[in-house]
Amino acid sequence: MLASNFNTIQNHFLHEEMEKLQSQDFVSKAQLSEIKNNTKTTKTNSNILMRIGFFLLGNFLISSILGFCALFLSVLGDQNAIAFCFLLASIGCIVASELIYDKNYFAYGFDDSFILSITLFFCVALGLFTENVIAVLFVFVLISSFCSVRYVHVPSTFFALMGLIGLVGYLVTEEDIIPSYYLPILLFLLSIGLYFFQLQLVKRSTNFIYTNVFQIIKIFSLVLGYASLNYYVVRELSTVLLDLQLQSNQEIPFAPLFYFATFALPVFYISFGLKNKDRFFFWIGLLSLALGFATIRYYYSILPIEYALLLGGSILFAMVYFSIKKVQNNTVGITFKEDKSLNPMAFDLVKAILINANVHSEITTTNESPMEFGGGGFSGGGSGGNF
Repeated sequence: MLASNFNTIQNHFLHEEMEKLQSQDFVSKAQLSEIKNNTKTTKTNSNILMRIGFFLLGNFLISSILGFCALFLSVLGDQNAIAFCFLLASIGCIVASELIYDKNYFAYGFDDSFILSITLFFCVALGLFTENVIAVLFVFVLISSFCSVRYVHVPSTFFALMGLIGLVGYLVTEEDIIPSYYLPILLFLLSIGLYFFQLQLVKRSTNFIYTNVFQIIKIFSLVLGYASLNYYVVRELSTVLLDLQLQSNQEIPFAPLFYFATFALPVFYISFGLKNKDRFFFWIGLLSLALGFATIRYYYSILPIEYALLLGGSILFAMVYFSIKKVQNNTVGITFKEDKSLNPMAFDLVKAILINANVHSEITTTNESPMEFGGGGFSGGGSGGNF
């Protein structure tokens, strides 16, 4: 199920880890250079603008070929003929993706366009054939997940998660599998499940190349967990999706729970992030806390906006200033000092690549003294070589 260039993709991520070790003086520049020369890696485009450019170029190529094929099938005037065209395009994108990865291209730009087109074209074809929303969403999640695993493709992971949310939301709001007002709680439970799912997978060193995929799942689960219980999100989506006609003095079901979660979750995120040195929890916690205050102000305006911003900015500045003064010199716990800890997932693999690359790590020593003896040298005390 993995891509044909699994080993070279693994070497790509290990090279990135070795560069971090070299920046922290765990590995010398000579060792890093020798590792890069002795291990085969992927052809990757590290420039994000270049990657976007190649992505657009790949989309232009795909759309040109698809349009050319559709031109001949359009004379039939049949919906099934158009669906068959998209199905052929999906198969063609699969073949192109395999050829690209067989040539050791990874995260280059045009490979992204072909991989994403696999899911898009197949789901369009399925939708035209069946006109079944549930089937399309389910296949969308399934194919996107497959692309995430086989091609280590982060964008496919994001779309798979979005498709999963869409599938759950459609089943609740349109198919009525449970009462609609339980949807926020169901999404919150789903976010917890996603978080612990990636938490179990990230512990295995063999899944090291999926680090970015797991990070997307983690970030998505944290954002989904807060958004599903935020009072503003729940109230506004209830009026749109559930057709609830609420007056200004009316409350949504379980309103006290959503009020509490709007501030309790950000505090938990921030506390957990500080305690465990988890940047994702900390930054998402700060952002969600700001959204929590904005939510309350949207419904309950106490101060004019200029005074509220001035007061909030002053409080935040004081908190940040005194926090920095408190922890900037700490050597353990929360500190501003550089963290030189190793990634536990990469540690065993880094050792393996050092051994497999036959990197010479011996320290060169010399037994020669810089001071010459005999012949009137400094250390010889003026004595000659003869008696």
